[in-house]
Amino acid sequence: MAEKEERECEFMKKKLITILITSLVMIAGMGAFLWKMNAVSQRIEKKKAALLQEEMDTNTKDKALEDIDKLDMQTLYLSGSDKNVVTRDYASLDEVYNESRSASAEKMLTELKKKRDYSEKDVLWAYNPYGTNPDSLYMYFKSKGNFYCRYTISVDDDKIPDFTRTLDNGASGNVSKEHEYQIIGLVPGRTNYLIVKLYNKKDELANTLYYKVDMPKSRSGAQTILSSEKGSSKGKQQNGLYTVFRKASSGQQNAVLFYDNSGVLRAEFPTKAAGYNIEEIYDTLVYAVDNNTLVRVNALGQVEKCLKLPMHQIYGEFAYDGAGAVYVLARPVQQSASLGNVTRVEVNSGKVTDALNLSDIPALVKLVKRADHKKTLKGKNHMQVNSIRVTGTNQLLLGSSKYSTIMKVSNVNSLMPKLDYMITDRKLWNISGKNKADKKLRKKILTKGLAEGQAEPTQASPLVNSILDTGNTTPELFASQYGQNALVTGENSGLADGQYYVSMLNNNSGRGSSGRKNSYYYRYLVDETAGTYALVDKNRLDWNKSGGNVTVYDDSFLYCRSADHLFEEVDGSGRKIRSFRVKGSLHRVYKNDWKGVWFY
Repeated sequence: MAEKEERECEFMKKKLITILITSLVMIAGMGAFLWKMNAVSQRIEKKKAALLQEEMDTNTKDKALEDIDKLDMQTLYLSGSDKNVVTRDYASLDEVYNESRSASAEKMLTELKKKRDYSEKDVLWAYNPYGTNPDSLYMYFKSKGNFYCRYTISVDDDKIPDFTRTLDNGASGNVSKEHEYQIIGLVPGRTNYLIVKLYNKKDELANTLYYKVDMPKSRSGAQTILSSEKGSSKGKQQNGLYTVFRKASSGQQNAVLFYDNSGVLRAEFPTKAAGYNIEEIYDTLVYAVDNNTLVRVNALGQVEKCLKLPMHQIYGEFAYDGAGAVYVLARPVQQSASLGNVTRVEVNSGKVTDALNLSDIPALVKLVKRADHKKTLKGKNHMQVNSIRVTGTNQLLLGSSKYSTIMKVSNVNSLMPKLDYMITDRKLWNISGKNKADKKLRKKILTKGLAEGQAEPTQASPLVNSILDTGNTTPELFASQYGQNALVTGENSGLADGQYYVSMLNNNSGRGSSGRKNSYYYRYLVDETAGTYALVDKNRLDWNKSGGNVTVYDDSFLYCRSADHLFEEVDGSGRKIRSFRVKGSLHRVYKNDWKGVWFY
């Protein structure tokens, strides 16, 4: 019996040892696997960081053209006896922004593609075939294998950095045998060296193509290199291209301008009028080209749709509703007077309807008359509405810089639009009376509140108030926006129903302003259910009297100081990273990496 128990005990020991060894092997294997996965992840992240750094457009020392033999480059000729690039003339912008004319250009390119088997050694090139970007080339070829393309534009100038991007071909994994692109980033008026590298899905280099092209001077007369100034901040600029909206000065033509991080012009969309914004809708870029026309242009530059607003005049930005229509700050030209108008345009059909006339809202008319101390109102855009956001079905958020007010309007696209509320200082509206009319109007103005976790402001002592002659010992929670511009509504995930964030450039000028020469980035948390708005973010900026906009990033801001004809990136403390000065009347500046449009 004892011998049997001893054998069983020995067996259990061996079994436990086997289990222990197996577990140790599994743990070691798992550790090795995790280590390997971590190493792979680190390599991927390191590669991504390297690519992003290469796309910063700030390195003016290391040039790709220094490492190549210029004699081995194929020269692309836009004219002359050696012409090997397809060109197409447009007599005017009316021809450029014409659907049938643009479709005929697309047909021409399609017929050319059918005539020959264009390959890596024999690429089809066309200079600005649709007329929508004179700083670009059209490129088409078929490769032997499935590849993606990464290109570099290098110019022999110490002030111009190399421009490197990965092209988006729209295929799965961005690898394809067929390649059709709009090459942007070519510097006008300069000899551009273009290097196109083909990689397989394993990121292995398969082929490199070399070209040289002399690009024409800027059609719009825009500055090729902006004057710039580096600040004291150690912060870094954001990746991407600055999209500049400005009204041309004498000797220039209007255009949407695209500049890199060194202030080098990389693209220009010619327009008749200066716009305010550009939106990506249904794989097309939508922007204003005239006082009564928006266009939809695809990634190759083809004009797919001209959205004309007959008998209307565009006077500001537009906003997309996410359901096939844009709401445009535009007014009927035959209308004699109005507080402000909004026009709705369907982006596929082009159908135009008058969505909103603010003069059709009795409560708003009464408020404006009270504020102006007048019985009659004049002007086609009396409230100077300059910002619009779509917040829901038939709901708009509108900004009036003249009245330092943000308005929420519902029942848009109806005969009875409704003013839901206004975000503004009550003191601006002359409605402090105790009568029923004043009380009713006061209900239209949201109350200042505190967001969760915010503390009440410190109450000033009677002595301090007597010195300041305020006559008030109850401190105001915060000062509202004054002369604001460029409203932005963002993601509202995690918020309760009826809550949303809205940010803006608080110019701190005009009605109600403190007179202190600073502007601010403001972000409110609006609670429609509670009838309150709370200031949750505030950053001081250099003063900008009128116009402009501000875009917030994790650690910095892009700030358009339109009154000073410059835009800049500043860090969270307001210290300048880098600024750029622009000729002409500056409206707005945005920044985008354009991935999913031209780049991958």
